[in-house]
Amino acid sequence: MTTKDKILKTLRESPKTISELANGFGLARTAITTQLDRLVSEGLIEKGIMRPSNGAGKPAQEYKTVSGTEDVGSSAYLPFVKTLLEHLPDHLDQKERRKLLEVVGKDMAEKSGLNGYEENNKSLVKKIEDAIEIVNDLGATAELIDGEKEIIVRNITCPLASAVRSEPCVCDAVAAFFQEATGSKTQAACERGENLVCRYIIKK
Repeated sequence: MTTKDKILKTLRESPKTISELANGFGLARTAITTQLDRLVSEGLIEKGIMRPSNGAGKPAQEYKTVSGTEDVGSSAYLPFVKTLLEHLPDHLDQKERRKLLEVVGKDMAEKSGLNGYEENNKSLVKKIEDAIEIVNDLGATAELIDGEKEIIVRNITCPLASAVRSEPCVCDAVAAFFQEATGSKTQAACERGENLVCRYIIKK
């Protein structure tokens, strides 16, 4: 565990001042400050209250973890979601699963700030490029293939591969993401052989 991780773990227990952390880890204040600055810039911790001094000294700044960051670095989501998707067919038929996942895809686009139905000042290609940038930041290597009547988004590095193998309707969620992001009808036409190839057909 790195010093930064140790500091973060300690602050999850309770807020601490620089002096308390320095004494606890046997490090110089400057070394602690460097790690605290990094954690603040990453949005994992923040400044808390100014703790009054017991003597004549200046108040000391407390640092605490940011609420909602407990699962940063977690590797639990993939197996959890994969297992969840494996059980969906036991409770929802295909039509219901597809509808649910389409809602998820649409919601992801909206939360990413993409709404192709309202962004009339952007070309379709620009809307697709903005959507591709989002999915590539999530682990895809998508590319745009411009055709006469349609545009294809093709990707050979599916960031949801394990989920897709458990539930093919996951592709419908991504199609809904692109449809919401572009405002154009989008259809999933993914290849699910030994190697997954994502293909989303967007009508011009």
